[in-house]
Amino acid sequence: MTYKKQVVMLSFLTGLLTLTYAASLIFSSERLNARSATYRWMEPQAAETADNISISGAAGEITLWRRNGAWFTGSPDGAETGEYPAKQSRVEDFLSILSTREAYPVRGGAVSHERLGLTDTAASHITVRAANRVLLDMLIGGVDASGREVYIRKNNQDEVRSGEDRFSAYLNGAPKSWYNLKLFPEGGALDTVQRLTVISPPAAPLDDGSVPPVQPPLVISRRETGWVVEGLAEDALDGAKVEPYIRSILDAEGDTFITTMNAQDPIFNEGRITLEFGDGVSRRISLGPGEGDARSVVVSGSPYVYALTEWVVGRIFRNVSYFEKTE
Repeated sequence: MTYKKQVVMLSFLTGLLTLTYAASLIFSSERLNARSATYRWMEPQAAETADNISISGAAGEITLWRRNGAWFTGSPDGAETGEYPAKQSRVEDFLSILSTREAYPVRGGAVSHERLGLTDTAASHITVRAANRVLLDMLIGGVDASGREVYIRKNNQDEVRSGEDRFSAYLNGAPKSWYNLKLFPEGGALDTVQRLTVISPPAAPLDDGSVPPVQPPLVISRRETGWVVEGLAEDALDGAKVEPYIRSILDAEGDTFITTMNAQDPIFNEGRITLEFGDGVSRRISLGPGEGDARSVVVSGSPYVYALTEWVVGRIFRNVSYFEKTE
């Protein structure tokens, strides 16, 4: 055999071996199983059109709906009427879990439904709709032996899959975990705040029955690149406390919504915080009577009444002495 023919033959054999090796990788049982295990419960394009989500789990039932691009949910007291803002990021994260391709290997069929907690009566239920059309109807069953995965199937389908348990936090969390309870849900930029006035609520009587003196208003104003606190000399001001304090007000969240009070009632007069912004807009937080272990509060321009824990109240209703330098 000539040298040229040997080279051609060796090249042919090399190519054939390369193709055989590639085919063994592509069609290996492990790769085929891994490919069949990769799955998503709904298409991302469908998730983007979703406008209604119903969730039934250990924490009860909750319904979320989208209107004008924003998500809402029902009243904390379970009343059929009422619409309260939901956390947009939480809803979007939930839809992302449902529409992301992940490892969900097949684990069984119809005979395993009862054993894996996937009967209609035992399983948690998630339904996603768009314009009254069902996009996804799925059941979440029990956890596997490791406690890290849950069993899942689509309603009216026998096939059972399992996957990392990313669902329990949504199924078992308290309904209020879905509420957007920020006093300023649209956000507020610190660099737009020009002036802040705080009228603190009356202090509670001391143990001896005496009443502490009324604190003077706290007034903080922006000056060039810094801040001025009325009543404090510049060299007595702990300036490092001012911006974190203002940010704590802008980021403050309620514990839940109060449905038994009306934001227009003239009872929210026990303290107030007024924020003045650079565009000329002012927003006011007004403190009302107690509600259980919390205080009621309303924000100008908002129809909602929030329950604010005493810890949050104490954090945002400060007085001048808080900003004094300490040795």
